[in-house]
Formats: sequence, structure tokens, C-alpha cells
Amino acid sequence: MNQEDMQIIGTLALEKDTKRKGVFINTKSAIQYVVKSMMSDYKSDKLFTGYMNSFENDQKFDDEYRSDEERVEKFWDHIYNKLFIYNFKANDGEFERMTKVHLVNKPVKFNEDEYFKGVPVFSAATDEIVREWELESQWSLYRNYNTLDEFCDCIKAKQPLGSTYGYDATESQPSFVIWKNQNQKLYVIGKIANCRYNSQRGLILEKEGQELLKIDISDQAEKIVYDVDANPTLAFVPETIYKQIEDQILKAEVERTKKLEAKKKEPVTKQNQEKAESFTETVNDAQEELKEVNTKEYSDELLIQMMDYHSQKRNLFYNMKDFVNVHTAIKCSNLVILSGLSGTGKSALVEIYARALGIRNNLEDDRLLFVPVRPSWNDDADLLGYVDLVHNVYRPSDTGFVDFLVNAQKEENKGKLFIVCFDEMNLARVEHYFSQFLSLLERPENQRELQLYDSQYAGQLYNSATYPSKIIIGDNIRFIGTVNIDESTYHFSDKVLDRANVIELDVLDYSKEWTKKQYASLITPTWSKDEYDALINKDVDIKADKVQELLWEIHQLLQSASAKYGVGPRIVKAIKMYINNLPKTEINGFNKGVALDYQIAQRILTKVRGPEIQIGRLLNGKSNTGFNQIFDKYSELSDFKKCRKVISEKQKELGAYGYCI
Repeated sequence: MNQEDMQIIGTLALEKDTKRKGVFINTKSAIQYVVKSMMSDYKSDKLFTGYMNSFENDQKFDDEYRSDEERVEKFWDHIYNKLFIYNFKANDGEFERMTKVHLVNKPVKFNEDEYFKGVPVFSAATDEIVREWELESQWSLYRNYNTLDEFCDCIKAKQPLGSTYGYDATESQPSFVIWKNQNQKLYVIGKIANCRYNSQRGLILEKEGQELLKIDISDQAEKIVYDVDANPTLAFVPETIYKQIEDQILKAEVERTKKLEAKKKEPVTKQNQEKAESFTETVNDAQEELKEVNTKEYSDELLIQMMDYHSQKRNLFYNMKDFVNVHTAIKCSNLVILSGLSGTGKSALVEIYARALGIRNNLEDDRLLFVPVRPSWNDDADLLGYVDLVHNVYRPSDTGFVDFLVNAQKEENKGKLFIVCFDEMNLARVEHYFSQFLSLLERPENQRELQLYDSQYAGQLYNSATYPSKIIIGDNIRFIGTVNIDESTYHFSDKVLDRANVIELDVLDYSKEWTKKQYASLITPTWSKDEYDALINKDVDIKADKVQELLWEIHQLLQSASAKYGVGPRIVKAIKMYINNLPKTEINGFNKGVALDYQIAQRILTKVRGPEIQIGRLLNGKSNTGFNQIFDKYSELSDFKKCRKVISEKQKELGAYGYCI
């Protein structure tokens, strides 16, 4: 769809949004106004400018012979209780320009902080109101159905449903669509799994599940912005209502499944057969409760629940212990590396964590950056860029990494969270392209200065204001890497392993453990840096205790094999900080014993590698001195189940290759 045909809903911008007045008289003595988009998934919070001639219909309330103050006041009075539905086109000014502006009444119980989702609306080809709009707008809808049953048949057969105006399926995927009948009643039709176009731009919907559900939402119509004059093919649904409708569909699906199970036990009769074959179902209420998430209290438990929520919504399945482990590690570590078989969902888990934090729900303010690592990277210039002295400019790398860091350190963004994910991190040697960061991330926040180029060039470069010679790497940025271990990748050096939590994701038993949870739809809260930091317990108990005794014995064991092995003070502090930062509520049995087990596996055993003659004794369960003997001695701290599994795998490597990597 052409961008100029996209429709947006917005409200008059306030001074806090524009840093100037939302309505003013410009230098040409014309009323000019600024509108803020209220779309949740497209152009969210973006500012647009309009003029009196931007309105689709004549507006008679402006009198240029009045004073400027009176004209502005009159404008405010006229649009005070209105919202704007409009198209736009790009221009060279500060804001994109509005076109075809329609004023509509604010819905009942309108919330200024509410966002809207666009939902396609369909109706019969014989609908006179829609046909009249088609003629006036000169936009053909190509409808070939006259009843709701015919419309549902088209969805079921994956046939094109014609076009819609103002909605782009490539920008937004609806969970449901709306059907408007001849009496102007509105029905939700869902659940919709996919929305796409054919080669003639005809919209094709694919249903999710066995049946299509029909829900009468006429009683909620007053809360929805739907104006047939502005566009009869698009409704703007407040996010809260949108989520409630999604919940109704989920409940209805659960209830329908129950009924079908009950029908299977009934004798097969003609009447029952007809009911089973019906593909639409009207639902008023369903008693099945959905899993609710309390988003009011910011806590570790909320973040982990939100990770589960977003993974379930995307049909991705993880062990809940992985959620606890990953979240706690990211809280406490400057660098977290996710390892595992290809296809276990490492990159997807990073995105899920970002969505749980609310930092990837607004496409216009996306604070998650994926950096695909290339095998050819040899030094940090491949990641950061270089100084072009021929043209006197700094040329950042095409990864967008430097621009991302510059944006994160801006004053207005220091209170926001940012995540950088280095995808396939070990396709190149981390010690080469990531060398500066391995040292920087160990320093206090105010000393993390990343040097892009020598300061002597700062006055010579045309873009030194955009790209200063040094960038402060704030504590509002989290670094995560994903790795595969195969013949195409490099293994990490101790320098990297000493600074990172290396987490190997579990592969769930997909024959049994891929269990779909029915979560109630919700709006993900957006976490600020302060809210996130409030979860972090930065106090590390340095008193000698059983955990430190255990770690010291492991250190001595490693030293007996080689002086290059050991458990340094940095690792001891990191392990204790991890344990002290577990969620207050035990989730899926993830307690301090499990945390200690995971940390030894992730922070210590990852560095145990070498020939059998050197480390065989350490891994041998029958030896008098080895890891298993130490774990047995400190069994009151943990069962060390994960550590024993890692040691068993390393023993297999020694047996097969005579060397452990």
C-alpha cells in the first residue's frame, strides 16, 4: 500500500510533546496545528502538522479578521473533544504533513494515554453506505460476498476478501477482524492467524484453530472509533478493548473445545452432527478463566511471567528455569552468552526478554539491536567503524552499533533500557572485534569510555558532533550474545569466559512438554532503568561461608591440574551476586541450591578443557580427588545435577577424542 493511503488516529499535541504550542498562527497568518499519533504499532507518538486546508470537509470556525489569540482559542474550542483521523505525506519540514483530515468524537471513557490498534472492517457488497463511500473516494473494495456466512466461507477457503483502505497488513497483523451488517451492528470474527496480500493486493485471512468465532461487540461500539464517513473499512480499537476481545476469543475457544469433547461422548444423531459441522459460533460469555498477570507491581516475578507470556503468544516453549536463569544473569552480568543447539530459540529469547521489558513494543522507539557477527571481522573497526582522513569524516560500521550507543547516551535516553544482541557471536574471534568492551565492562559506569578514534582528529572531522571521539557506555545498556558450537565457529578464550555467564538453553521434550498456556491478553508495561535497577541487589556478602569454601576447594583442584586454571575473585563475587539476586519467590524449583549449581556450570566448568592427561583425574568420578568428590562433600548446598551432567559430557569428549573443549 502506498504510504499516503495509510490512515492514522491522533490527538492534538500538547506543549510537552512538541516543546512549543500545539496550535499557533504561522508566519503566513494561517492556523497551524500539531497532532500526535495514538497508534500502538505504527508511527506511535510521531508528530504530524496540519493546516485548515488539511481538513477533508470545510471548517467554518476560523475568522482571519479576529486576533491571533481568539483564532487559536476558537480552534481549541472546536476540537477539544475530538480526535483526528488522517493520511499523511512526507515533507522536508520538521513534521510530516497531514492530509485528508477528519474530526471524530472522542469515544466514551477516553483515556489520553490510551493507544489504538487499527482493525479491518468488512461488510456486504450491497451495503449502500459503503458503496456510496467507494464512489466518492474512488477506491474500489472488490467485495463479492453479501452475508456473514459467505464472508466466513471466503476466510475458510483462503480466498481474497477484497481491499481495505488505510490499513497495511505488512505493518500490522490483526488477531481478529470486524464485520459490519446492514443495521450497523459490529461483530468480531476470529481468531486470525495470518493476514497477507495476493498479487492483486487482495487481502487474504487465515484462521487459527478449528473454527471461526463470531462475537457481538455492539455494546462496545461507543468505545471504538469507527466513522463510516472517514473510512468504513477501518476501525480504531483502544488497546484495552482490543485485549479484552482477544481474551473473549481465547475463552470462547476453550469453551468450544470443552463442548466438542462433551459431544464426542454423546450418541451420534443428525442434530448433533449439524452442530459439530457449523463453522461459526456466537459467544456471549465463557466461564473458563484465563491466566492473569498482575502488571502493577514491578518485580522479578513479573518480568519472568512476561517472558513466559510473550513466548507463549509466539508459540515458543522454554523451561521456566531458563527464564529465571537468563533474567538473573542479565541483571548481574555485563555480558551474557546464550549457547545451545541451532534452533533452540536463542535469538528469539533475547527478543522475548526485550518485549517483557516493554522496549520492543513501540516500533518507532525500538531499543533492541541485533548485530549479526561476520566471519571476516578481525578487529574492533569492523564493529565500530573508522576515521576517513581523505574526506575528514568518521564512518561508523553498517551494523548501526555506534549510532545505537550514541542514541543510548543522549540525556533524554539515559533513563531508558537498551539491549544489544551479538548474533552468532563466535563466527569471528570475540577477543579481536570485542576487545575494547572486554575491559570496559569491568570498570565503574562513569569510567566506561569507548574510544572511537584519537581525540586529535575531533576538530578535523565534519561529523565529530554526531560521533565524538569517546562514548560513555552507560549502565542502561545490556549486552547479550548467541553462539552455536560447530565446525564454523571459534571457541571462547578464558578472557571472555571469565567475564561472561555462558548459558546453555534446555531443549524441552517436544513430545510432552510443549504445553500451551491460555494467558489473558495484556498491555506490557515499559520498564525504565530506575525500575529495573531497583531489582538489583548490589551488596555482595564477602564473609567466608560454605559457598566460598566450596569455590576455594574447586580452585585448589583446578590449580593442581594447571596453574592456568582456577576460580578468581571476580568469579567468586559474580557467583555470590547472582545468588543474592534470585527472585524472592521460588519459581519452578529454582532455589539457591539450583542457582549455585548453574553458576558453577556456567562460570567455572566452561573453562575446564585440555588433554586427558591433564584434566582426566578432575573429571573421573572414581578418582579420590575430582569434581564429583567435592560435590558429594558439599551436598547440603546443592545436588549439583547440572554440574554432574556437564562433567559427564566432558568425560565422553575425553573418551572419544582424548581432549576436552
